[in-house]
Amino acid sequence: MPASLWSELSPSARPARLERIRAVSRVLAYACTGISFVLAVGLLAYWLASPDEAILRDAGLTGIAFHPIGWLVRLTGLVVSALPLGCLIWGLSRVRRAFTSFAAGRFFTAANIARLRDLAIAMLLSTLLKPVIGALLSILLSWQTYAQGKSVVIALSSDTLLALLFAGLVAVTAWVMAEANAIADEHAQFV
Repeated sequence: MPASLWSELSPSARPARLERIRAVSRVLAYACTGISFVLAVGLLAYWLASPDEAILRDAGLTGIAFHPIGWLVRLTGLVVSALPLGCLIWGLSRVRRAFTSFAAGRFFTAANIARLRDLAIAMLLSTLLKPVIGALLSILLSWQTYAQGKSVVIALSSDTLLALLFAGLVAVTAWVMAEANAIADEHAQFV
């Protein structure tokens, strides 16, 4: 084991390590709240204030003459695109509670394990919904064009793959924590 890792894991380093976990967890709990707020306000601002050209470009509908995007279409777009964001915000609210618990010194509890699992589920759902929602939005917005046919745009990117990988990482971490919790409970019964 490298010397730097060994010194980090030594019993004498535990108080500093616990304080660092608590301090960073407090910051991350506030960050989850702030990010949720910024994402929700940003989505609302996007659909209410973005120029029509920007919305069509983001939906992959470029180079097509279009009708002005009406308020009904904008509100429908807002509701539809809020689905993956709602999943993500729910996951952030769950992990915020885990960070609050970490800041209080409660680490390997069943509730924290469930909160991390819920974040993984939320990220997975949000990531899988994005291409579907993008396709629905492209259909909705293509009705605003003068083109004869309607367009369906399905977009997958490296961000999608990384989000899926991160969701898997968080899920496996939650499973490992559940196993550690079960082993600790089993050892406690022998004492």
